[in-house]
Amino acid sequence: MIETRRSHWPALVPLALYLGVACAGDGAAADVDAIGVDGATVGRLGEPVAVDEKEFKFSEAETQLWLADHLKNITQPMRLKYEFIKSGSYEEGFSDVVTLDIRKVNDDGTKNADMQFFSGERAQPFTPDSVTEIRGNPVLGLYLRGDVYDMNRLTEGSWRYFQRRIKLALSEAALVEPVEIDFLGRKVKARKIVITPYLKDPHSAQFEQFTVKRYEFTLSDAVPGTIYQIRTVVPGPGQGDAPLLEERLTLTRVDSGTVAGAGRQ
Repeated sequence: MIETRRSHWPALVPLALYLGVACAGDGAAADVDAIGVDGATVGRLGEPVAVDEKEFKFSEAETQLWLADHLKNITQPMRLKYEFIKSGSYEEGFSDVVTLDIRKVNDDGTKNADMQFFSGERAQPFTPDSVTEIRGNPVLGLYLRGDVYDMNRLTEGSWRYFQRRIKLALSEAALVEPVEIDFLGRKVKARKIVITPYLKDPHSAQFEQFTVKRYEFTLSDAVPGTIYQIRTVVPGPGQGDAPLLEERLTLTRVDSGTVAGAGRQ
């Protein structure tokens, strides 16, 4: 049986140091390996800060995903519930849930939270400090960490390589467009960020089936936690064919008010 998607991720990359940016004009030497999800640090893993995020010019996509305060519209403890669905003809799919419990609103506007990313044997590890005094939505970083590990599994390539391709696409080739979404029965304004990081990859022959993989991030200030949906899709080989792989992580429920254990440090 083919190992199903995201069943075992190695805990190699701290969540708070997941995704980085490429510094324009400095070539390969300027490619950094990590950016703090809250925008506080930019630099190589375990090394001093390499880029001052207040001076370096980030793309709109990078700013929206990695520097924005996704949790600013949350002012009280609440639970955000995301539904995950994997489908497609390439391998067996599954569905699961992700929950983000905002337990404490700190005086400086940051949040303390708990997160459960999948259930049972699929439950994914993360470092506790990645959900303490946060501004960015940690669901985003953990999802993308799993994505690059899964590309590693599917292609026998390097997760670091796929990570760099995503970073480069967000820095240089992301499409950001306004959209309208139906959130819990009402229409709200949103924005969608779309990248195809492997489409013009010089090494695409080594993972040809996945070169057309598309990433879509839908964000809205009207949605608690800002992240409404993360979708990735690998289209089928022919026009009208079902996708080889498709994943959707969508915010489907918000429970406001008291969360068990709310207010703890």
